[in-house]
Amino acid sequence: MLKKITKLGQIVGLVTSSVIFAQSGNVGINTPNPGSTMDVNGSIAAHYLAVTAAVYNLNSSDFHVSYNGTANAVFNLPAAISGVGNFKGRMYTVKNNTNFTITVNSAAPETINGSASITVPANQSVQLINTGLTGAADTWEITIANSAITASNGLSMSGTDVKLGGTLSQPTNIATAGNNLSVNGTGKVLIGTNTVPAGAANSKIVIDNGTTNGALQIKDGTEQLGYVLTSDADGLATWSSTVTTAFANNWSTYTGTLTNPFTSTTGVNTQATGTSVVIPAKGWYFFRAGITIQSNCNDYSFYINGIGDIWRTYCNVADVQMMSPRDQNRVLYFATPGTYPIIATKTNAVVPSGFNIGNPGFYVNFVKFQN
Repeated sequence: MLKKITKLGQIVGLVTSSVIFAQSGNVGINTPNPGSTMDVNGSIAAHYLAVTAAVYNLNSSDFHVSYNGTANAVFNLPAAISGVGNFKGRMYTVKNNTNFTITVNSAAPETINGSASITVPANQSVQLINTGLTGAADTWEITIANSAITASNGLSMSGTDVKLGGTLSQPTNIATAGNNLSVNGTGKVLIGTNTVPAGAANSKIVIDNGTTNGALQIKDGTEQLGYVLTSDADGLATWSSTVTTAFANNWSTYTGTLTNPFTSTTGVNTQATGTSVVIPAKGWYFFRAGITIQSNCNDYSFYINGIGDIWRTYCNVADVQMMSPRDQNRVLYFATPGTYPIIATKTNAVVPSGFNIGNPGFYVNFVKFQN
């Protein structure tokens, strides 16, 4: 009996030497001067539990619970207690060691930071603390959420600063009020659409402006009316007056049936010829025309009102002759597409004695060569 009493005294003495109660009411372990209500000068151990069940109810004995299951799991928090038994300050750590998702539910109508539940993604963890509140209140708060944040697909990260400026690593579509900017998985940049249109399989930049004109504007100080975008040997493009012709077999001809416009006995500047030209798009056009007129001295012309002459001849001798030169060339600019009538003029009342005679006959051909 004496030996048992002696042994008990030794244990009490050992505990007494480790736990010290300060006059302030603080408790210190391995420290003679505790500065807090509980001051531990050493390590702390708490309950650790590993579970594999897909549904687990957290309880009063839990502190750290790790999930090692093989499917998505549900963890249920205990309902809060009002009055005696209230566990305000209780802390739980939930660690997901799997590639699945854990859903942590509060007991209705309680919430976790305003939500009925939260999720713990694969290989992440969350720490919760009880607020002591009951009912439809934030009974639980998240103190630590380990999300292992990484930056990708156009984002870069320095410390906790995540910002734009990284590399797009997957198809990305930015849509604002119907305006799309899309970078797809093949490296195409699509503006105004996120669908690659027919014929653009090899295009890297696609601009779809619907039916609205002016889809593209490039200003670098070299732009001028009628200029074209021209590349140097390295592919650097600037606006230039360099002309790339497209004559070949792309010539268009006049429409309508020619009638003699010079039958009036007075000089008229707006005489109809019965012909016109159809201009498909704005730009510079090369015209060639030919007609034979037999007359004494007079000036005759064919022209497009507001644009310019396509054929003109002047009096140079005062006797009957074949007006020359018969074949003539012009360069004209059309600001808008459309159908333009060919008008004739003469400077006095002389009616030519011969019109469109000889071989070949009247012709007007034209081709666009520059925007």
